[in-house]
Amino acid sequence: MRLRLEIKGASPEEKQRGIDAASAVFAAAGISPEQGADGMFALEGWDDSSFHDDMEPDEDEDEAASVWMQANKAAIEACCADWPADAVPGNYLLLELVA
Repeated sequence: MRLRLEIKGASPEEKQRGIDAASAVFAAAGISPEQGADGMFALEGWDDSSFHDDMEPDEDEDEAASVWMQANKAAIEACCADWPADAVPGNYLLLELVA
């Protein structure tokens, strides 16, 4: 599995810079991107269940989701570092894990 960053208008070099920043966040947290994606999957499943108690992510999943969101933010910031502020996308989930 590998990380992919989809930001419209970003060059391949900018996208790679973003992926490298995201990878650094995962490494610093001591988790893999796969663990982060699993945490996000658990969090989204809980949301889809209208926050039903039985679907609440456990502590590890919650932490992994938090790291995924931090990595996504770092990826956007690094990718778009040289862009005008009004051209930078919001902190949407633009980071993906692909086969």
